[in-house]
Amino acid sequence: MSEGSQARCVGALIRDGRNRVYVHRRSADRRLLPGTWDIVGGHVEPGETPRQALAREIEEETGWRLRRVEARIADWEWVVHDGIPRRELDYLVEVDGDLSKPELEAGKHDAFAWVGPGDLDLMMQGRTDGDARLRDMVAKAVRIRLTERLRLEPAGPEHAGDLWFLHYDEGVATWQGGRWTAQTAQRRAAEMGEAWESRGVCKWIAYRRCDGALAGRGGLSFAEVDGRERLELGWTLASRMWGRGYATEIGRAGLDFAFTELGAGHVVAFAKPHNRRSLNVIHKLGMRYTCDILFRGEPFALYELARPAAGGTAPPP
Repeated sequence: MSEGSQARCVGALIRDGRNRVYVHRRSADRRLLPGTWDIVGGHVEPGETPRQALAREIEEETGWRLRRVEARIADWEWVVHDGIPRRELDYLVEVDGDLSKPELEAGKHDAFAWVGPGDLDLMMQGRTDGDARLRDMVAKAVRIRLTERLRLEPAGPEHAGDLWFLHYDEGVATWQGGRWTAQTAQRRAAEMGEAWESRGVCKWIAYRRCDGALAGRGGLSFAEVDGRERLELGWTLASRMWGRGYATEIGRAGLDFAFTELGAGHVVAFAKPHNRRSLNVIHKLGMRYTCDILFRGEPFALYELARPAAGGTAPPP
């Protein structure tokens, strides 16, 4: 966390077992943003590292204890009444403690809530400035998924550089029919971000949890397949990540998201008949061949998986 040496503030995005983010309401007599909803956090004191500030703020504002810093997911500036910009770094963290019983800091916060995908408007209540950056950051944290080895972030405009880097990879470009330009990456990143907002689902950008390295992208999106709109599962991995099982992890996360959170009845995937790597992943996910199709003028094999019946089992690992 040395990148935070110049940060004046830190924030903690704490999630429960349902991927909801903890927020609390600022007391009505606070000078700054009274009555608005906020995440845990505060100023970095002299001599503190960002991690030390996170641990202190979490304990002071909730009574919980910092267990793990998963990743930094926001780096931004905001200005208050004194006109001085404050750089804030916000982190996805895990904590120890009873998540049902936070200890609100007296005089500073008077209520708490757990924000899920349907509760994001709460973050705009009482905000007279219309600044939606905190709301958007909470939305990002709500949509992040963690697999055993990957952190899956909802793709958006901030990921344009990583998308360009991924699709400039020679191995990826060979399979995808050419390299993306920077403009293409920016456009696609913006489209993915808009899809998350308008449809509640799109592709993730995948990073390794052990070192933060870019692994690829993947997940769900709506696509017109064989003449009708379907929820499609797909993935693209950096060539240096091939053969390590990351695509299967992304695929399982996508299927879980589709069936348990979106309530989808079916998910499809398709691959070119000679793409043994993708076909191997599709088979591991338990998807079944349906038919051959033409997609954007090229032949593909279409596979499908139905939502497991109540009490059913997921595809074997």
